[in-house]
Amino acid sequence: MGEGDRASRTMSDDDMEDYGFEYSDEDEAEGDIDIENAYYNSKGQSEDDPAGAIKGFHEVIETEGERGEWGFKALKQIVKLRHRLGDHAGMMESYRVLLGYVKDNCVTRNKAEKVTNSLLDFIGGSATGALAERPGKERASRDEDMGVSGNGEDMDMGETLGPEELKRLQQLQEFYEATLDALEQARNERLWFKATLKLCRLWFEARDFTRMSRVLKDLARSCKMEDGETDDHKKGTQLLEVYALEIQMYTAKKNNKRLKQLYEKALSVKSAIPHPRIMGIIRECGGKMHMAERSWEAANTDFFEAFKQYDEAGHMRRIHCLKYLVLATMLMQSDVNPFDAQEAKPYKNHPEIVAMTSLVVAYQRNEIAEFERVLKENAPSIMGDAFIRPYVEDLLKNIRTQVLLQLVRPYTRVRISFIASELNVPQDDVEALLVSLCLDNLIQASIDQINGLLLLEHAHNNDLDGTLGSRLLANNAPSTSAIPDAERKAGTRAVGGTSLRKYEAISKWARQLKGLNGVVLNKLQHVQLLVSSQRDRDLDEREVEGQPPGLLGRPPPVHPPRRLPP
Repeated sequence: MGEGDRASRTMSDDDMEDYGFEYSDEDEAEGDIDIENAYYNSKGQSEDDPAGAIKGFHEVIETEGERGEWGFKALKQIVKLRHRLGDHAGMMESYRVLLGYVKDNCVTRNKAEKVTNSLLDFIGGSATGALAERPGKERASRDEDMGVSGNGEDMDMGETLGPEELKRLQQLQEFYEATLDALEQARNERLWFKATLKLCRLWFEARDFTRMSRVLKDLARSCKMEDGETDDHKKGTQLLEVYALEIQMYTAKKNNKRLKQLYEKALSVKSAIPHPRIMGIIRECGGKMHMAERSWEAANTDFFEAFKQYDEAGHMRRIHCLKYLVLATMLMQSDVNPFDAQEAKPYKNHPEIVAMTSLVVAYQRNEIAEFERVLKENAPSIMGDAFIRPYVEDLLKNIRTQVLLQLVRPYTRVRISFIASELNVPQDDVEALLVSLCLDNLIQASIDQINGLLLLEHAHNNDLDGTLGSRLLANNAPSTSAIPDAERKAGTRAVGGTSLRKYEAISKWARQLKGLNGVVLNKLQHVQLLVSSQRDRDLDEREVEGQPPGLLGRPPPVHPPRRLPP
């Protein structure tokens, strides 16, 4: 064999070695492709053959050998399938294996966080959904999670839930405890915090405030400084998320004292860039707190801020907050239309907002009939809101007050039955409203309940000349309240056998008696002052002369003996 043959053989061997190295890469690539195909084939069987799909996913894990991404994905699918089949023990076994991947950093942190969050939402969402559908129990929807419904009391889980619901909650608690233990061992604080937040929200949706309080303590502890007392403002964003959950809890429990403290602490956190939804929750709960305190202007400000935050986050609570903003605007009796704001204009024609728009227009124009018609025709969207419902009576009282004040302004005496017909309410309600207005000094009047009359005080100044009948009612008053011509000419009106002059005489006598009483009191005070001054001067004189003072500083008088008649 020549040197050329040797060189060609050496070159061919080298080429074979290089070719073999490239061929081994292709083998690994083909192996990955096979694992990927097996994974997706098993995933395709998930709906029709869950048991076969589970078996296929186990084969994917075995084929991969060393723990990696495909085994992690396969375990995620196995956990979901076993949960769907009701195999809780098998699900927890597979889930603990999956958490082992997280603890040992077999996958990236981002991948671990994404899959863990997905499973927490899947398992937790199905459990709370089952609780929400339990018969005989009212539950707030996910949209109305601000604590407006519910009785504000902690749930006694043994009394309010049946055996099946209790079992689901226990399984859910086991699932979360396994998650939190694994994340704590992995020192993944970020994922631990997110998982704990999810657990806290689940207890809130289940209205189990006792367990929720315990979880909140753990969350709050994680946001403290090393001394365990001071809030770590470097974790301002996390701190606001904890405050938001705690504020929701105290809003649902109607504990306004604690709610106010947390609300002020939340607004004082400056070193945070929170998600707009978090600030929306804080502002909305603050607005409800101010509404309970009847601080309408503060509530108006908070609801507007909450609306803007929810609108920025694209959250559906913006519609609810816009309705609450309209409510607060009407209660504060403002002439400003909330839909004039640039942020609110696009929602003016929203189906749920149209009713509130019509309500505002009728309210600002004091059109009570139109106001009541809008309320009646849109009862589901207005009265159906558990938060708005208690304040509708306040709105009706405000608009009736404005209409009543306009109604009685030109008169000196008005029948209560006439006011009741104009306001479309019973006479008893009119009397109660009139009493409230008199006590608030909005009108200066007295009520004649015997004859059913409202007597305004300016009648005494303008109508003592006997011409009161000419100013009783305007042309728009009904004939049942009008004054007969004969009585108007006489300047009196007989009502129940009592003339109007009787009321004028009694009122005049009362005023004169009051003036006389004042004069007498002034005289008595003057005499008392003179006697006191004289006594002081006599005492000073007796002390200078060294004589003991007698009555008013003088010695007692000596009377001569009285002779008896013979």
